[in-house]
Amino acid sequence: MAEHPDLGRVLRQEADRHVPDRDAILTRVARRRGEPSRSRWAFLTLRPVAAAASVVATLVVGFAGIKLVGDREPAQPPAATGTSAPVSPAPSPSPSASSTDPSPVDDPPVGTTTRPHQPQATTGTPPAPKWTPVAGYLSSAAEVDSHSNATWAQGNLVLTTTETVTALDVLVSVVRTDGVANAGQWSSIPAEMLTMTVSEEKDALLYRFTLHEGATLAPGAYTFAAQYLHATGERDQDADSYGAIATGGAGGKKVEISGAFTD
Repeated sequence: MAEHPDLGRVLRQEADRHVPDRDAILTRVARRRGEPSRSRWAFLTLRPVAAAASVVATLVVGFAGIKLVGDREPAQPPAATGTSAPVSPAPSPSPSASSTDPSPVDDPPVGTTTRPHQPQATTGTPPAPKWTPVAGYLSSAAEVDSHSNATWAQGNLVLTTTETVTALDVLVSVVRTDGVANAGQWSSIPAEMLTMTVSEEKDALLYRFTLHEGATLAPGAYTFAAQYLHATGERDQDADSYGAIATGGAGGKKVEISGAFTD
């Protein structure tokens, strides 16, 4: 899947201005509504944790995608909240294990409950995504969980970093097809290091995950899950999308990444 030609330019402009252009977003949404869903890239409007509660209300999502905006500088020196070292990836849990404070894993954990923040490991292994976007030290893979059913589903986004991350903002967009309603969200990053919110927009549910200022993530894979209800039957997830902005590595390099979900 080819990269959106305007992604780099838009991200750089928005990172400099720090102020989302709501009119421009609405214009882009109106212009792109007629395009096929598989040809769209997702863009996000992401801003720092300091104003997370008020910022989420300003995010606007349409079939055109979501802008990405990131302007937080890495904390110096980096230190995870409540600990003196970055959070490190841990081995995958055993098939019978269940945890409310999951650690990063190689494969996305599978949720079997609609209760928020309650992931549950299983023996199922979802099929590999059809493509994996990469941006610098950050790569991603997103798919609908294999344990989703006729009325409930979970989208699993796995971000893998080869550098220590000092700032991270993630947004998962679930398009509001028939019956779509929020059923929870969770991450393998400890809850005390992360702010998680859901914004119900006209066209989509926006699941946001923001790393607390001062927290750091060691190189490894981290899971972000969005759970939702939907009308009975098979749901088309082609327009569901995600985006993330991370800061990390030597010199605090900022990278952006976006993509779509596979079934």
